Amino acid sequence: MKNRTKIADPYSLIKVLVLNASLKHKGKLSNTEELVSLVISFMKKDYKELITEYIRLADLYIPPGVKFREDKKDMWPVISEKIVASDVIIFATPIWWGARSSLMQRVIERMDSFDEQYKEKGRSILLNKVAGVVITGSEDGAQSTLGSILSVLTFMNFTIPPECCTYWVGEVGKPPEKNKNERRKNRSTKIMAQKMAFNMLYYAKLLKKYPLNPAK
Repeated sequence: MKNRTKIADPYSLIKVLVLNASLKHKGKLSNTEELVSLVISFMKKDYKELITEYIRLADLYIPPGVKFREDKKDMWPVISEKIVASDVIIFATPIWWGARSSLMQRVIERMDSFDEQYKEKGRSILLNKVAGVVITGSEDGAQSTLGSILSVLTFMNFTIPPECCTYWVGEVGKPPEKNKNERRKNRSTKIMAQKMAFNMLYYAKLLKKYPLNPAK
């Protein structure tokens, strides 16, 4: 799903890719997508020259492995090309049993192919790309899940802005769909979403103008 706005200056264009690791398939309510959409809405208010794309990972065939392409039906090459073409990547995941979803873990494992390129060329293709994280769940574990994901992303050479995460963790034992009304009116979640949107945009624009160019 893409959303385009009229662009005045192509150089100022910011491309945002959302990788939604919800285990729900297209057409079903995803609390994770709902929360990440709040972040995107704040980004659009702050910056008009924006292209956004959502990928629901549960609807794609992504086999286990660490190579760029595992077989002919593997959709990872398509996803990786979109990552490379984007300026901002938002990693959005629900919490399952206190940790990121299996689909988010699969993405992290498949990103190992980027790490191999880094070792070969001495420069990561992910350098100058901004990353953020969105987390939802009905139990504790947001901070732990955030820390484990950001640890991977920083070593992958993503730029991690301050306050680059938004999360909602509902009441233990209550289904997330029954928590959505509380989440929608939660002031702290909205503030986090707004700050995350601003900070990611700020660093994305900064890196476009002053990209990091490490010595070879």
